[in-house]
Amino acid sequence: MVTVVCTGGEFPPSSLSLAWLDTCQRTIAADGGLAFLRKLNRKADLWVGDGDSLEGPLASWRLWYGEARLLDRLKDDSDTEAAVQIAVQDGAHEVWLLGGAGGRMDHWWANLRMIEGQPRISRWLTGQEQAFILGEGQTMTMEPGTVSVFPLGHGPWDLVSSGFRWPLEAVDFRVWHSLSNECQSEGGTLTSREGRFMVLRPWATEGLG
Repeated sequence: MVTVVCTGGEFPPSSLSLAWLDTCQRTIAADGGLAFLRKLNRKADLWVGDGDSLEGPLASWRLWYGEARLLDRLKDDSDTEAAVQIAVQDGAHEVWLLGGAGGRMDHWWANLRMIEGQPRISRWLTGQEQAFILGEGQTMTMEPGTVSVFPLGHGPWDLVSSGFRWPLEAVDFRVWHSLSNECQSEGGTLTSREGRFMVLRPWATEGLG
């Protein structure tokens, strides 16, 4: 089961967001993410949050979710972290994050840390880019365009690339990353022989798979 967790921050383009929502089997709104779903005229299967990012009382949003889990505002986890935990506990084998970048930097950083520690998060679509998680032993193909690659976790990392302007085999991911690399006109591939990676490119550029 693929579960989309829709959260706050800067929201992605409606067309790409709707494509994700049409593909998944379950949708969870993390607090203010419910407002984005309402904008798309989509209902969440489950709303999770403390309500501090919604305008008006939760009861006024009742038409836009199936179930609700109201959280205490005095908590350690963010609403998004709680929503992802529930998604995994309820059987999601993949979790896709919709939104969650921009806005408050502490929440954005918390999302990055969460992705590092939760291997079931495999995609992230923000207001500016799309991120795909490349796991150990996996190969990712892509079309031409700008690509940035960052290591996740504590390593070690070993990445094999083809079709890039600057080969990623030369990058020491213990201390560095690949920023604004270029996948050439014939397309390219990335293969992780060891470690996990976050692969980012502008959302207007299609072709990651």
